[in-house]
Amino acid sequence: MNNKMKRVWADGASCYKVLGAFIGFPSTPLVEMCAYNGLDVVVIDNEHGLFSDEQVEYMVMAAEAAGITPLVRVVSADPFHVLKALDRGAHGVHVPQIDSKSLAEQVVEAIKYPPRGKRGAAFSMRAARYGTIPTDQYLEEANRETFVCIHIESIKAVENLSEIASVRDIDAWYIGPTDLSVSMGLKGDIYHPELLAAVDVIKREAQRAGVRLGIHVKDAVGARDRFEWGANYVCLTVTSLINRAFHDYNTQSRQLFEPS
Repeated sequence: MNNKMKRVWADGASCYKVLGAFIGFPSTPLVEMCAYNGLDVVVIDNEHGLFSDEQVEYMVMAAEAAGITPLVRVVSADPFHVLKALDRGAHGVHVPQIDSKSLAEQVVEAIKYPPRGKRGAAFSMRAARYGTIPTDQYLEEANRETFVCIHIESIKAVENLSEIASVRDIDAWYIGPTDLSVSMGLKGDIYHPELLAAVDVIKREAQRAGVRLGIHVKDAVGARDRFEWGANYVCLTVTSLINRAFHDYNTQSRQLFEPS
């Protein structure tokens, strides 16, 4: 595995801003379109989306062929879900709702092979190229290249940041502003001053811990603003792009012909 997302940071481009999209429904062509339009990452959203393991694997294959890094947002920190995504060949996982040190450690252990972790090995799987490479080479590559991303998206997680920060081998924290606002009783208001203050706290703790920081946005303006704010990694849900394109196409096409 050659994880382009990790390589671009490891090879000295520490300020490179990674841009991606979450896809919540099966579509290999959409994965390819994300790649051909210059995005760095596609996140196959198996938390809220509806995918079979086979569909996840096909989308990972499409991403690799098109040259974009394939990640999977799994359902939970349960090692079963993490293992399924990684055996399909995903270059890393997003794990939602991590709000304690013990859960963060569980994620790392599920992703890493021994001695660091507890991931079960099956060299016949796609991730290991069906057993066609030396096992020691595969184990080393997988532990080095797999992207480990945990979601910070609850008030409990914010309260436990200092403990979460002590867990080794996490590449990035990813802020989910909508979930965080709901957990704070703000009903999805991602622009509420209390929510924005909590997001700033997460940024400071991530910088102190030396981990990359990702955040979810709604549009290109939000992505630009969050990059300027200090995020290393920004994604939106691909339906946001599609809905905006439909809206613009519809309204702009009809403008001249609608009664004033």
